[in-house]
Amino acid sequence: MVNEISELEYVQKFKKAEQNLHAKTELFDLQTQMKGLQRDAVLYRKIGKMQAYKETSHAAQKIEKQLKKDPLVQQYFLMLQDVNDLVQYVTGEIEGKVNASLEDDE
Repeated sequence: MVNEISELEYVQKFKKAEQNLHAKTELFDLQTQMKGLQRDAVLYRKIGKMQAYKETSHAAQKIEKQLKKDPLVQQYFLMLQDVNDLVQYVTGEIEGKVNASLEDDE
């Protein structure tokens, strides 16, 4: 079953989108920078440095917008949604069969 799922066209497209995304290391560098700014913003807010919080939070949001506009990121998340839907469906089917089996054993 796993092999059959991995051979589905949209799963293959997702894998390709993931490979393309991983090949573009500058996106991961931006993501790392954004996460660092977000951590700093939380710290600044906790210690009451509101101006520093606003500046770092704004910088993190700016990077996030830049990442979301990247075509590779957009393609990846579009494909991810399709694969996630498949995972939810398969999980539901397995859960249903397990529950039915448990009910039969009672």
